[in-house]
Amino acid sequence: MPTLKPLLLAGGYSSRMGTRKELLRVIGEVPLFVQLLIILHEACPESEMVFLSLRDHNSLKAIENDRHITAVPNNRLILTNGTTTFPVHVVYDGPGVPSEHDSTGIGPGAGLLAAHHQDKTAHWLVVACDYPFISVAALSQLRREWTAPVTCFENKDGFCEPLLSVWSPEALRALKENIQIGISGPSAVVKRLRGKTIRPHEEKWIFNVNTPAELELASKMGTQPQASS
Repeated sequence: MPTLKPLLLAGGYSSRMGTRKELLRVIGEVPLFVQLLIILHEACPESEMVFLSLRDHNSLKAIENDRHITAVPNNRLILTNGTTTFPVHVVYDGPGVPSEHDSTGIGPGAGLLAAHHQDKTAHWLVVACDYPFISVAALSQLRREWTAPVTCFENKDGFCEPLLSVWSPEALRALKENIQIGISGPSAVVKRLRGKTIRPHEEKWIFNVNTPAELELASKMGTQPQASS
């Protein structure tokens, strides 16, 4: 299989939450973006860096202020947590990027296209910033079962989770084509390309937080003993 590049999507407006989701602290005192970048790094050891998609340069300020982050030139960060240190490359999908790459207003597809513009030949292991219980085991399952142009988890109600997924260049080209005709949802690409959906070994992995009520529930879930995996 092709080599994967790890991507964390954190460019949304978080309108339902009312505050930036990637900065939330759900499990312990580490913000979600740090937690998820570390998981992506561990799940993709063959990649020399992890990619972080943000809306614009202003979004970077709060990230750089975190104690785990050191800013370096050329849209790079260094993340340090204990003995773990690795580079993070920031890509932008909104105002301030070249006009042909500005995907403002199309939702999470913007971050996927920002990564595709970064490297049009890459396959991407994708995690959105609102899944606090995603784990290396979850991403390992996704990698093992990846056989389609886009492969993603599916929840218990049968809906796909296209932002916990593996995206190929073919799938990202299809997303771009869809957006050009007004179809911005990544799930439409899963249907169009007959992508593969898989059930997670643990349902908790795909629980996401979009509202304060879901955040409160996640905080309670985070204090419960976790099953071994």
